[in-house]
Amino acid sequence: MLYSYTGICQENSIDLGKTTLPLDEAFTITLIIQQAQPQNVYSAFPDIKGMQKREVSLTSSKETSNGKTWIVQRITQNYIAQKEGTYTLSNFSITSNGKEIKSEGATIVVGPPVNPAYKALQDSTLTKEIQAVETEYANVKDNAFLGLTLDKKEMYVGEGLSVILALYVSETNPVELESYKTGEQLVEILKKLKPANCWEEDFHIREFQSFQLSIRGRKYTQYKVYQATFYPFNADTIRFPVVGLNMLVKKQGGGKDTYQTFNTIPKYVVVKPLPIHPLRNGIAVGRFRMEESIEHTQVQTGKGFYYLCRIVGEGNFTTVNLSVPESNPSFDFFQPESNLSLNMKGTSITGSKSYRIYVLPREPGSYPWSSYFSWIYFNTDKRQYDTLRSKVVLKVTGESMKNQSISSSEMGTVYDNLESEDNQLYPLLAKDQVRWVANGIVAVMLLIALILILWKNSSVGRS
Repeated sequence: MLYSYTGICQENSIDLGKTTLPLDEAFTITLIIQQAQPQNVYSAFPDIKGMQKREVSLTSSKETSNGKTWIVQRITQNYIAQKEGTYTLSNFSITSNGKEIKSEGATIVVGPPVNPAYKALQDSTLTKEIQAVETEYANVKDNAFLGLTLDKKEMYVGEGLSVILALYVSETNPVELESYKTGEQLVEILKKLKPANCWEEDFHIREFQSFQLSIRGRKYTQYKVYQATFYPFNADTIRFPVVGLNMLVKKQGGGKDTYQTFNTIPKYVVVKPLPIHPLRNGIAVGRFRMEESIEHTQVQTGKGFYYLCRIVGEGNFTTVNLSVPESNPSFDFFQPESNLSLNMKGTSITGSKSYRIYVLPREPGSYPWSSYFSWIYFNTDKRQYDTLRSKVVLKVTGESMKNQSISSSEMGTVYDNLESEDNQLYPLLAKDQVRWVANGIVAVMLLIALILILWKNSSVGRS
């Protein structure tokens, strides 16, 4: 079992999406990384001629069972075809954490769109982001600029702040720009950009992601360089200093290439403390709901069942922690199996954290599960603390296990085999005799082994 577990954690693979699809559906390539610890180092996804790379979605699932924890990450690159037709994805490989993962490629057939209004639907995920860019850079007249986009100007401690760093180049830009040591530059940029008082959820952009958008009627191509969501630990103001990105300017007609630096505008975000509350330090902040399922709402004493509780929503899931009640005279609650799943798409991070709990009922009666399972968080929509409570009402029938618990838990191990055991009395001396006989047999065996070894060695020496 241990070897099997290790193999599962280290197995990486590539999964191709549907190869026959309509024009309004994205073709996908998914890199699946399974390991004991998250490591987000992987090479770029392949280009497909005639198809445009769109957003990358990342789903991370943390699973815990029987005291073991492993991470399953699925990084999905979406591709949109420009028109109907047949497209070829050649053989390719992606390197993840130093290991090469190969794929044989595929032939992709793209047919007519199912929804005629598909273009508007495809751009819907960019709507919020485009609105933020238009608002912040409405007066920009440059043909190219480096923009740092924030989705909030003020927020609460623990609330998520979406940050996007991108280069915007208009279609009327007179010169051609090319990237120049972007990876090395990004390391230095992020040292300045990442606030020290925040938890970071990185969207893991590994190459320029290009999108077409319009800012005040002017068409631009957005080249996304970096994207993350930050969750502040305290009420200190988050400050983003000026950062610059060097680009190579290609001269037409054989002229000498030059370099141009594009700089962001410094920005800050005001962070407000949460209202006074006994649990405000470390409490989850965001939009959440509770989902639950149970095998049966009518059970019998002595017959265990599983209860599944899931916290779903948008926020920092490292602060989501459902307390499992302690065992009591009515129920025994056992250590849960947990699963954490995050989905990064567009500008938001959604997810779920589930708990699968084994419960053994001990006393008959009617029990509102809300008295056992509830969870407090700060609701950013209501701007106040909110409590999610279980809606399950459990009815337990059968006899009380109060007296059974004394006999089974305290004396069961002693008396389990009482009926089958021999009741004849033996003197304590018999045990000593058995011990001496056993030790004598072991000594004889060791002596025989030693004689065989010496005899073999002497035979080899004579030969």
